[in-house]
Amino acid sequence: MQDMKDMPEPSRAGRQTSDAPSAAPTPASQKDEGRGEGGEFQALLDLLQGWIDQQGWSLSLKSLGRPIRNLFLLIAALVVFQLVSGIAEALNSIPLLGNALMLVGLAQIAVFTRHNLLRQSDRQNLRQRINTLLDDTFG
Repeated sequence: MQDMKDMPEPSRAGRQTSDAPSAAPTPASQKDEGRGEGGEFQALLDLLQGWIDQQGWSLSLKSLGRPIRNLFLLIAALVVFQLVSGIAEALNSIPLLGNALMLVGLAQIAVFTRHNLLRQSDRQNLRQRINTLLDDTFG
Protein backbone atom coordinates (compact mmCIF):
# COMPACT_ATOMS: atom_id res chain seq x y z
CA MET A 1 0.00 0.00 0.00
CA GLN A 2 1.28 3.47 -0.85
CA ASP A 3 1.65 6.17 1.79
CA MET A 4 -0.54 9.23 1.52
CA LYS A 5 2.47 11.55 1.72
CA ASP A 6 3.91 10.02 -1.48
CA MET A 7 0.85 10.94 -3.50
CA PRO A 8 1.05 14.22 -5.46
CA GLU A 9 -1.02 17.12 -4.18
CA PRO A 10 -3.64 18.38 -6.65
CA SER A 11 -2.75 21.67 -8.26
CA ARG A 12 -4.78 24.66 -7.36
CA ALA A 13 -4.18 26.49 -10.63
CA GLY A 14 -6.64 24.29 -12.50
CA ARG A 15 -9.47 24.92 -10.04
CA GLN A 16 -12.12 27.51 -10.73
CA THR A 17 -13.42 29.66 -7.93
CA SER A 18 -17.06 30.41 -7.40
CA ASP A 19 -16.19 34.13 -7.25
CA ALA A 20 -15.41 34.21 -10.98
CA PRO A 21 -18.06 35.89 -13.11
CA SER A 22 -20.20 33.48 -15.07
CA ALA A 23 -20.19 33.44 -18.84
CA ALA A 24 -22.61 35.77 -20.56
CA PRO A 25 -25.85 34.02 -21.53
CA THR A 26 -26.32 33.29 -25.18
CA PRO A 27 -29.32 34.71 -27.06
CA ALA A 28 -30.87 31.24 -27.22
CA SER A 29 -30.63 30.82 -23.45
CA GLN A 30 -32.09 34.31 -22.88
CA LYS A 31 -34.97 33.43 -25.16
CA ASP A 32 -35.68 30.14 -23.35
CA GLU A 33 -35.32 31.46 -19.78
CA GLY A 34 -39.05 31.82 -19.29
CA ARG A 35 -39.85 28.33 -20.55
CA GLY A 36 -37.88 26.40 -17.93
CA GLU A 37 -35.80 23.37 -18.87
CA GLY A 38 -35.27 22.24 -22.43
CA GLY A 39 -35.85 24.39 -25.42
CA GLU A 40 -32.38 23.86 -26.84
CA PHE A 41 -33.73 21.79 -29.70
CA GLN A 42 -36.34 24.44 -30.53
CA ALA A 43 -33.63 27.13 -30.37
CA LEU A 44 -31.53 25.07 -32.80
CA LEU A 45 -34.50 24.66 -35.14
CA ASP A 46 -35.18 28.42 -34.98
CA LEU A 47 -31.55 29.16 -35.74
CA LEU A 48 -31.54 26.72 -38.66
CA GLN A 49 -34.82 28.12 -40.00
CA GLY A 50 -33.36 31.65 -39.79
CA TRP A 51 -30.32 30.53 -41.78
CA ILE A 52 -32.55 28.89 -44.41
CA ASP A 53 -34.66 32.07 -44.67
CA GLN A 54 -31.48 34.14 -44.98
CA GLN A 55 -30.37 31.99 -47.92
CA GLY A 56 -33.65 32.73 -49.67
CA TRP A 57 -34.76 29.13 -49.91
CA SER A 58 -38.48 28.48 -49.74
CA LEU A 59 -38.10 25.60 -47.31
CA SER A 60 -39.81 24.97 -44.00
CA LEU A 61 -38.39 22.65 -41.37
CA LYS A 62 -41.91 21.80 -40.30
CA SER A 63 -42.64 20.46 -43.77
CA LEU A 64 -39.47 18.35 -43.55
CA GLY A 65 -40.33 16.98 -40.09
CA ARG A 66 -41.75 13.65 -41.19
CA PRO A 67 -39.03 12.78 -43.77
CA ILE A 68 -36.29 13.69 -41.29
CA ARG A 69 -37.97 11.59 -38.60
CA ASN A 70 -38.26 8.68 -41.04
CA LEU A 71 -34.58 9.01 -41.94
CA PHE A 72 -33.61 8.86 -38.27
CA LEU A 73 -35.93 5.88 -37.77
CA LEU A 74 -34.27 4.10 -40.71
CA ILE A 75 -30.80 4.75 -39.28
CA ALA A 76 -31.93 3.56 -35.84
CA ALA A 77 -33.46 0.43 -37.39
CA LEU A 78 -30.18 -0.35 -39.17
CA VAL A 79 -28.23 0.04 -35.93
CA VAL A 80 -30.69 -2.18 -34.05
CA PHE A 81 -30.50 -4.75 -36.87
CA GLN A 82 -26.71 -4.86 -36.60
CA LEU A 83 -26.89 -5.30 -32.82
CA VAL A 84 -29.49 -8.07 -33.02
CA SER A 85 -27.52 -9.76 -35.79
CA GLY A 86 -24.40 -9.78 -33.63
CA ILE A 87 -26.31 -11.18 -30.66
CA ALA A 88 -27.90 -13.86 -32.86
CA GLU A 89 -24.50 -14.89 -34.21
CA ALA A 90 -23.12 -15.16 -30.67
CA LEU A 91 -26.09 -17.27 -29.56
CA ASN A 92 -25.84 -19.44 -32.67
CA SER A 93 -22.25 -20.32 -31.80
CA ILE A 94 -23.43 -22.04 -28.60
CA PRO A 95 -23.98 -25.77 -29.32
CA LEU A 96 -27.65 -26.84 -29.62
CA LEU A 97 -28.94 -23.36 -28.78
CA GLY A 98 -29.04 -22.30 -32.44
CA ASN A 99 -31.14 -25.32 -33.39
CA ALA A 100 -33.47 -24.77 -30.43
CA LEU A 101 -33.99 -21.14 -31.48
CA MET A 102 -34.75 -22.26 -35.04
CA LEU A 103 -37.39 -24.62 -33.66
CA VAL A 104 -38.89 -21.77 -31.63
CA GLY A 105 -38.93 -19.59 -34.77
CA LEU A 106 -40.72 -22.27 -36.79
CA ALA A 107 -43.31 -22.67 -34.03
CA GLN A 108 -43.86 -18.90 -33.98
CA ILE A 109 -44.36 -18.85 -37.77
CA ALA A 110 -46.94 -21.62 -37.42
CA VAL A 111 -48.82 -19.69 -34.71
CA PHE A 112 -48.75 -16.47 -36.77
CA THR A 113 -50.04 -18.32 -39.82
CA ARG A 114 -52.84 -19.93 -37.84
CA HIS A 115 -53.94 -16.63 -36.27
CA ASN A 116 -53.53 -14.28 -39.24
CA LEU A 117 -53.39 -16.06 -42.58
CA LEU A 118 -55.78 -19.03 -42.70
CA ARG A 119 -59.14 -17.23 -42.98
CA GLN A 120 -59.87 -14.44 -45.42
CA SER A 121 -61.30 -12.19 -42.68
CA ASP A 122 -58.05 -12.56 -40.71
CA ARG A 123 -56.00 -11.71 -43.81
CA GLN A 124 -58.11 -8.59 -44.42
CA ASN A 125 -57.72 -7.55 -40.80
CA LEU A 126 -53.93 -8.02 -41.07
CA ARG A 127 -53.87 -6.01 -44.32
CA GLN A 128 -55.78 -3.17 -42.61
CA ARG A 129 -53.37 -3.16 -39.66
CA ILE A 130 -50.38 -3.03 -42.02
CA ASN A 131 -51.93 -0.21 -44.08
CA THR A 132 -52.69 1.76 -40.92
CA LEU A 133 -49.10 1.31 -39.74
CA LEU A 134 -47.75 2.42 -43.13
CA ASP A 135 -50.04 5.47 -43.20
CA ASP A 136 -48.98 6.47 -39.69
CA THR A 137 -45.31 6.08 -40.58
CA PHE A 138 -45.07 7.50 -44.09
CA GLY A 139 -48.14 9.73 -44.29
